[in-house]
Amino acid sequence: MIYVVLFWVSFSLIVYHLFLYAPFLLLINLFKKRNSYSIGKIETANLPTITVLCPAFNEEADIEDKIKSFLDLDYPAGKIEMIVISDDSTDGTNDIVKCYTDRNVSLIIQKPRGGKQRAHNLVQPNITSDFILSTDANSIFQPDAVTKLVEAIVSNPNIGIVSGELKLIKAGNADSGEGLYWKYETFLKKMDSAFCSLIGSNGSIYLIRRELFGQIHPKCVDDFERTLIVLSKGYKAVYVPEAIVKEEVTEHAHEEIKRKVRIITREWVALKNNAVLLNPFKFCRISFILISHKLIRWLFFLFMLIMLISCAMISAPFYQWMLKLQILFYLIGILELIAQKTGKHIPAAGLIAYFTAMGWASLIGFIKFVFSINTGVWNPVRNKRT
Repeated sequence: MIYVVLFWVSFSLIVYHLFLYAPFLLLINLFKKRNSYSIGKIETANLPTITVLCPAFNEEADIEDKIKSFLDLDYPAGKIEMIVISDDSTDGTNDIVKCYTDRNVSLIIQKPRGGKQRAHNLVQPNITSDFILSTDANSIFQPDAVTKLVEAIVSNPNIGIVSGELKLIKAGNADSGEGLYWKYETFLKKMDSAFCSLIGSNGSIYLIRRELFGQIHPKCVDDFERTLIVLSKGYKAVYVPEAIVKEEVTEHAHEEIKRKVRIITREWVALKNNAVLLNPFKFCRISFILISHKLIRWLFFLFMLIMLISCAMISAPFYQWMLKLQILFYLIGILELIAQKTGKHIPAAGLIAYFTAMGWASLIGFIKFVFSINTGVWNPVRNKRT
């Protein structure tokens, strides 16, 4: 009996997160008054000053396109500057950036390598602008992206951080499943923001008030940690889908596993540091979103294992069929991951492989969090943009 209960509880939580949580928020939001997070065009003289921080490690394939997209922004040049923080890059990244240091772009080299969080901490004490915009080296700005973020954040003094939208572009013939998954994640962000608040910004583009941009724990994910800090201080985090950056989608799910392990491990650390937000008596709606959107997802590996073990322990035909289906599902996912390493794909198996890979990543991430195992620093995983 206990295995039947465990199976259905685990199955229900997975179904709730994947298929019920978003429609539930959508239904609630239909009956809520919509907030306007834009005051329209702002006079140039009244525009706030912005410092764009772009940590980069060995990004010679993308950094020039990134800088050019910054220079093409419709934001007044006298009100914005860009700092590329090279994480002790060993390729041509530094030389490329130096070609633009006479055009409102500066280069700071972090030695030794320390990762994005340490890069932010390195420059934070010297920033004097009104706002800080954090972005990634392979995320290409749309010309009006920064303007849209500014219009949103100045529309309400209670908004502490605003996040733009990352659009993933399919470069090759195949997709790891990340593209479809990211569309789902983007929809969740929109629903969270409309319901109450974002609980995690897009690391590729978010704008934050300078007074809220403090030193951050080097073992955390900066976009998640900073959003939680903003929320714990009583501010709101808002999603601005009109503020767009673009990246190439990952073609191979196995390329994402190490990155996801690092992210999930550090998100656990961030949540631990801001555990007060899980208190439903103090942060009712925020705690609901955190549990529904993040916590259940991070524990997918546990629910997947429980379902597998429970079905193996129950002799009833239905559960034996469910056991076979689960084994088949994971087998297809593993075979697709192996095929991707050789440049091949099993038709329609990309999403299964991505789900399998993320389940594995969540397991390893949890183990590393529990045992405080160092996750290292980021490395670029996407191919050169064409």
